Amino acid sequence: MPCTLEAAALVQMNRRNQIKGCIIDGPLALDNALSEEAARHKGVVSEVAGHAEVLLVPDIEAGNIFAKAIVYLTKNKTAGLVLGAKVPVVLTSRADSAETKLLSIASAVALAAYKSVSN
Repeated sequence: MPCTLEAAALVQMNRRNQIKGCIIDGPLALDNALSEEAARHKGVVSEVAGHAEVLLVPDIEAGNIFAKAIVYLTKNKTAGLVLGAKVPVVLTSRADSAETKLLSIASAVALAAYKSVSN
């Protein structure tokens, strides 16, 4: 699957210090990324396993499914952003709450401000 090759490439880029300031590992199944116990049970050895703070998805369709699952199956607060462009892009659903839309805008503004200071 192309996304597994892309994940492996990101890991290698991180090891070469081409991507700095974080620890990257993958591809990891969702249970391995979020649960140390699941990773241990499956024999996955990784600094990231059970401690992932950011989850990357292979495409917008997978991201949409994952985000909707988080919104509707958990009690977490969410924000929708697309990263990688010159500036963060706010991406919300018509069904999102006013709070989610506000958190999305606030996150984009904070990230853009951080990006402009760090450059």
